[in-house]
Amino acid sequence: MTTHPRTRALGLAAGVGLAAASYVSSAARADDLPAAAGTGVAQATKGATDVTGDKFQTADRAAAEAKDATELALSAGTLASTGNSRSQAATAAAKFRLRRGSDQLKLAAAGNYAAAKPVGASEYTTTLQNFQGLERFDRFLGDVTLFVSAQERNDKFQGLRLRTQVDPGAGYYFVNQKTKLLWIEVGYDLTYDLRTEAAKDANGGEGTNTLHSSRTFVGHENALTETSKLTLGVEFLQGLSDSGVRRLVADAAVTAKIVGNLSIGASFSDRYDSKPLGPEKNDVLVAASLVYTVL
Repeated sequence: MTTHPRTRALGLAAGVGLAAASYVSSAARADDLPAAAGTGVAQATKGATDVTGDKFQTADRAAAEAKDATELALSAGTLASTGNSRSQAATAAAKFRLRRGSDQLKLAAAGNYAAAKPVGASEYTTTLQNFQGLERFDRFLGDVTLFVSAQERNDKFQGLRLRTQVDPGAGYYFVNQKTKLLWIEVGYDLTYDLRTEAAKDANGGEGTNTLHSSRTFVGHENALTETSKLTLGVEFLQGLSDSGVRRLVADAAVTAKIVGNLSIGASFSDRYDSKPLGPEKNDVLVAASLVYTVL
């Protein structure tokens, strides 16, 4: 998924501005939103709202005070420009978390679209388009979590009609505090790709592909203030059935509560694929959005 250079530059400017604003926001309580690190700040959209690749779909917290929760958050963002640089973009997502005792269920869905029109062109050209889904179940055992997750992704510019991933594994929290988390996850990844016609033609007529990989993820969350939070994560997939395939995803997000159930966030995502279906191995995405917590 490769963004148009002008769209990327405008998104970066918006993201930097919102990140700065999030550090000075101090508008409300710190105990009533679905923050993994206990800040009361809803998770920001990441990389134009990426719920399948960034792996921030980790267990929110194994702490005792998080054992009973029902949460629903909606987020949306948009960007438009005119003049010499004409572009438009939109992102939307919904996230649900249900925690009862030692069990937790997470569901998420997202969609993204962007287009640009150079000077002199009569029509906009689509530069980003994808739809995503995520389901994850965790069983907590103290500072250990056993989990299985499934992800689905349709992405025109990655050449994917549908990518399905199944990720069972285990995680351990080295730091499990109300305002700070540090944890690792290890496990197995099964990826099945159903490719677009363009990707099929570019890959010798192969319309499908199955990949078995090992998966390692390291995450960190830190409450910067009572109403803002920094989230970092790095995931590495090493192909087992094809040792030449290596995928690395690095994410960073800053979120801050504005007022009531409304939060603002800015995020950065860098995705690397050693054997991409498209021409580029590396995609860098920047996003900013508003997040409203319904429950």
